[in-house]
Amino acid sequence: MKLVQKYFLRQAFVPLVLSLGALSLLALLTQSLSTLDLIVENRQSATTFLYITVLALPQLFSIILPLAVFIAMLYTLNKLNVDSELVVTKASGFSPWQIASPALRIAAYMLIVHLIINLFIQPLSFRQMREALLDVRTDVASRLIRAGEFTQPTPGFTIFTSATLPSGRMRDVFIFDERSTQTPVTYFASEGQVSNIEGRTNFTLIDGSVHFLTKTGTMDLTDFASNTYDLTDILVVDPVLRLKTSDRFLHELLFPDPADYTTLRRKNEFLAEAHARLSTPLYNIALTLLALAFLVRGEHKKMGYGRRIALAAIIGFLIRLSGFTLASSAADNPALNGMQYALPLVTSFVAAWYLLRKKPVPKLLRPLPKRQSIL
Repeated sequence: MKLVQKYFLRQAFVPLVLSLGALSLLALLTQSLSTLDLIVENRQSATTFLYITVLALPQLFSIILPLAVFIAMLYTLNKLNVDSELVVTKASGFSPWQIASPALRIAAYMLIVHLIINLFIQPLSFRQMREALLDVRTDVASRLIRAGEFTQPTPGFTIFTSATLPSGRMRDVFIFDERSTQTPVTYFASEGQVSNIEGRTNFTLIDGSVHFLTKTGTMDLTDFASNTYDLTDILVVDPVLRLKTSDRFLHELLFPDPADYTTLRRKNEFLAEAHARLSTPLYNIALTLLALAFLVRGEHKKMGYGRRIALAAIIGFLIRLSGFTLASSAADNPALNGMQYALPLVTSFVAAWYLLRKKPVPKLLRPLPKRQSIL
């Protein structure tokens, strides 16, 4: 019996990896589109884009893991049925529960992995991603200055630099400020550096000079070794890291800081997220039992089980979609948090009951009878 179950485990492992990889790639491509817009807009490097995209993977895994397990089980059980391996196993005296044991073992492993991702890996990676996104948004130099171009971030203020080094330091800086009602001011500097300190955005000019016309019409020229130009009024940057619901650990969701009024207003949203993280791993078991109920029970059909697979897929995806809907609705109605657990548990109970019962299979799941020729 152990040899047969190990064989079933090996048969399910490859489809699981392939389905998880395919769904992850699709979700990653979708996720990367929004990140790509931000990276291109702020002129960041491909390394930054790749780093932020990788940090989004844990949440994507959390979303698609039960579906990947479900698809892998449908494929594996159908293959075992078509190859008559399940028929031989049943004829050898294996009970439905013994046949289902390898699949449930995989589902249990995925439940543990899913729980670890939800409780630890996702909030940790999302915090790092949020910090990286904040660095991108507060990278004033990339938003304000384009090397080799005259840029005008606000009317009456023009800036130019010949080159921007990887460190953020700029060469050959030119600033023309005509916002003053008295006289325009021109700055020349050999180097410049943008910094953000305590909410103030400063442009430090090094080894330069400032030019402006006096009331008498003469040009005033003053050299300086270092001069700090305040850009706070020109470009407003919010340097505060604000954590979203997905960035918080479980204890922060269940017990928010009572001194933080903004989090207390979102208490129901935090509670819904906490219950969603604890309940979604149960779908690995529920959808696996659903696949087993449809493809382990019933008569053997050499040509496949297309109708059963289609019906199981529709029901499975509807159940998972209902889970997403419940998690979203629970943010407004905390009474629905119990339903987040009830849906996968009820699905598991009904599927297990159907899998183990001894009554005949319903006509809907039986193979269609062969047509007899009248000739």
